[in-house]
Amino acid sequence: MQHFSNPIGVGEFEPYDAIAEVEYSGGGCFDRIKLTMLVDEHETSDLRFRARACSGTIAACSALVEYSTGKSILDLSQINADNLINILDGIPETKMHSVELAVKALLSALDHYQVTKT
Repeated sequence: MQHFSNPIGVGEFEPYDAIAEVEYSGGGCFDRIKLTMLVDEHETSDLRFRARACSGTIAACSALVEYSTGKSILDLSQINADNLINILDGIPETKMHSVELAVKALLSALDHYQVTKT
């Protein structure tokens, strides 16, 4: 609940080292996330998100930003929905799409980073 009431990492920045824009439509939701990331020496130094989304997606993005800041690109490339659910101490089944979408945004941003840095 705290990640929804007081989300961490709301916003965006330019220039960025990585960006992702993902969306989900289903079950009455039409959630959109834009994630921007700064990377320093193969570690994330800052992440920000903008979301037009339900409360679950906002909370998932906030927890993801808090967890991911300062982590290595390699470590983050291994994240999955179960990891984020554990970070959030569980979620209602109806919000599973929120966690999956937040993870998809991070993995897409990491892919963008890898493509632009090679």
